[in-house]
Amino acid sequence: MSGLCKIAVMVLGAACVLLVAGGFPLTGIPEVYGSGVMLALGIVGALLALWGGWRIAAGLRAQFIFGCMSTFFAVMGLVVLWQYGARAVSYAVMGGAMWFGALGMGCTAIVGGLFTAIFGFFVWKLMRRRLWLAAAHWSCALLLIGAYVDYAAEVNAFAQLPANGRVAAQEVTTTEGEKIVLPFTLRVDSFSCSYYGEDHYSLYRREGEGWEFIGNPVVEVDSLKYGDEMWAVEDLQMSPGMPQPYLLIPGEPERLIVREARPVKEYSALCHLITDYRGRTEYRDEVLRVNEPLSCKGWNIYLNSYTPMGSTSLVSLQLRRAPGRFAALAGMVGVILCTVCWCWWYRRDDELQQKELAA
Repeated sequence: MSGLCKIAVMVLGAACVLLVAGGFPLTGIPEVYGSGVMLALGIVGALLALWGGWRIAAGLRAQFIFGCMSTFFAVMGLVVLWQYGARAVSYAVMGGAMWFGALGMGCTAIVGGLFTAIFGFFVWKLMRRRLWLAAAHWSCALLLIGAYVDYAAEVNAFAQLPANGRVAAQEVTTTEGEKIVLPFTLRVDSFSCSYYGEDHYSLYRREGEGWEFIGNPVVEVDSLKYGDEMWAVEDLQMSPGMPQPYLLIPGEPERLIVREARPVKEYSALCHLITDYRGRTEYRDEVLRVNEPLSCKGWNIYLNSYTPMGSTSLVSLQLRRAPGRFAALAGMVGVILCTVCWCWWYRRDDELQQKELAA
């Protein structure tokens, strides 16, 4: 084992010890992940990964460089095919004038497919099993570089906007307390939420300072029926402090109908973005869902949660600017792809050696 291999093993061992120390279930210390030792190990690991990949590709380094570039373009072509193809289908379903948009998106998707086919052919001709191993080393380095860029320059901020289409956010306060002006204007026009199951209601009677459960009214079209009494569903109202619609029935004693909370299935917010593109104002209406962030001017907008607020909802958003995100994601995909290809790629080198021995 060479000296650099021994150093790499020691670095990996030290990193594993720190990972266990930070993530141990009982006495773990998460602050270890941001410690100076961990950062230093990451830098050394990235340099060793770059050097290791270069050493593994010895004798085929030009082929390795062009093979990595071809792999990148082939994967990007696949992403374009997927993204623009899905957009073309959605526009085609709308019909009407949107067929022109579907045609444009479809043409872009075809270009992405051609990229994948052409550069995929180059990948097949250029790459070897050991070159995939070298590419896996470089992907690890790219992942670490992206993580370090995010560590140094990432900005996290939170915002709360009512979903009424009247309040817009042009600046946010970061988690460190710094105010940052956004390169766009963000507004939440509406909010929708879907639930599991059907609506069901409960009827309560006042007993002293509390409420006693009586029963469950039956839903009949747009009315609620309990015994011989009926109430219109539209008479239920929202007010601060009451998370669900209710109807207070006067009398002696007072009674209260409340719509019971149901498990949330999905919720989304219709966002309106105002930004500029090449000197002209651009307007975008996008649907923001959980785990499906919006991207604008280098910022990612995430939907975190919501709070009922009278007739509308207060939407909680997270805004994140992570300049190293693309490099980190590319490194992750590269590690997975290159490891799979290293394990299962066609053993062309072995066949060439066998042919040379037979000759």
